[in-house]
Amino acid sequence: MPFIVSSNIDKVDAATRKLIRRHVMRGKKRKKADRPGAAGLASADSIQNHRTQIRLQEVLDMYTLLQPGCFGTHRYFVDFPNEIEPSILWNMEQVSTVAMRIMFPLLTEMGFQPEGKAWHYPIGRDAAAFHINAFAVQSFIDRVLRRQSEDMVNPVATLHHQKGLKLIRERLDGDDEEAKISNATIGVVLKLASAAQFGGYVEIAQQHMHGLWEMTNMRGGLRVFQDNPKLLVETWRCDLGIALLANSDPVFYRQPTEPLPDYPEQVISSFSPSIYSQEDMQLVQDLNGHLAEVWLVMRKFCLLANLGTQTRMLIQPAIIYGTMTAVMYRLLRMGFAAGTLDEASRLGLLAFTHHIFLQWQDMRLPCHPLSESYRNYLQVHALRDTIPPRILLWLLMIGAISLFSVSDELWLADYLRRQAERCGVKTWKDGQEILKSSMWISLLDDNSGKQIYDSLTEMSGLVLGTD
Repeated sequence: MPFIVSSNIDKVDAATRKLIRRHVMRGKKRKKADRPGAAGLASADSIQNHRTQIRLQEVLDMYTLLQPGCFGTHRYFVDFPNEIEPSILWNMEQVSTVAMRIMFPLLTEMGFQPEGKAWHYPIGRDAAAFHINAFAVQSFIDRVLRRQSEDMVNPVATLHHQKGLKLIRERLDGDDEEAKISNATIGVVLKLASAAQFGGYVEIAQQHMHGLWEMTNMRGGLRVFQDNPKLLVETWRCDLGIALLANSDPVFYRQPTEPLPDYPEQVISSFSPSIYSQEDMQLVQDLNGHLAEVWLVMRKFCLLANLGTQTRMLIQPAIIYGTMTAVMYRLLRMGFAAGTLDEASRLGLLAFTHHIFLQWQDMRLPCHPLSESYRNYLQVHALRDTIPPRILLWLLMIGAISLFSVSDELWLADYLRRQAERCGVKTWKDGQEILKSSMWISLLDDNSGKQIYDSLTEMSGLVLGTD
């Protein structure tokens, strides 16, 4: 299957438009979704509402139905049985499915899912897993949707947490050795690590991840989870997220002699040099060899994602999470001198990959070490002419959409305005074309990028267009 690469679809030639239309129409008369092809794309025509982003409020509305009754104003008189009713399990499964679209929007918006195979692992009849999952979801509802402070204690969430911990401790203290390292037990520890990460409890999150690493080793390593991709992918995402939060090494692939995951074949295949801008090619030539390889892989991944958007095709999930692990674990192993083009590019790649692979929809975690490192680097080195102008504009915009709020970071707004002028940006389409010449996934960030551009125009009164 040929790749269609264009930073501005209005400028493609007639042959390319014809090819795009052919891919859009492919499978229209078929009842079943196409299987993924060699390029890792499959038709999205049979998947209804697959690319409709969900609102955070929908999770609140769904989960409200699961809460136990309340008597009085402050006290909940509830108890939880060891066995969970099937209706409750079904409702929790629905919430988990919806929540996944917020937790990993790239995968759920662009990842091909064979009919009948939802991208989540069921709780099953495991009571400990149910209670910890309920605790995690309720904490998310309180902290994010209801904007409650950390000091406010939710009695229902607390009871779920205590009950789940009690059950898992009993399991770990028992005689059933298989149960101690079962998928259900590992899933509970993973959820605890994820909840601690979400709450900013770094040491607790790290402790859970080390426990998870030991359990995984006792099972024979990560390869034993190949038949449970959801559990495997969330293990990777949690490990990478906690490593960035703690500014430390991940627990998996941390040994220098340990082989790193291979790049998916679809993102290392050769591309014509014509797809790169002159500035982009010069950057690749100037970078450290291993870092340049990562840059090219991510560039190809973005081209594949944007191709899928243009042709209404979905990407095999293995390509998405395979690229995530191969790229991010490599970036975490690397380190270069401050002020160098290599370190600027590594930080930009970390911010970008964190954004598309790990970041929850519409959420920025406060006081994140990556945010601090990125801010400090840009403030010190951004205007020293050591970074090519179009690459610097990309670095600034990636920070704006993933790590910072432009309205709160006046320095960033000023840098973005100055760099846009320097690059000759007169309209949003001009800026969009520059961003796509580096790395940009339109489906995820076109709307937020346009909003940032419009806000800069309003703040500064620049003579910039609004197209």
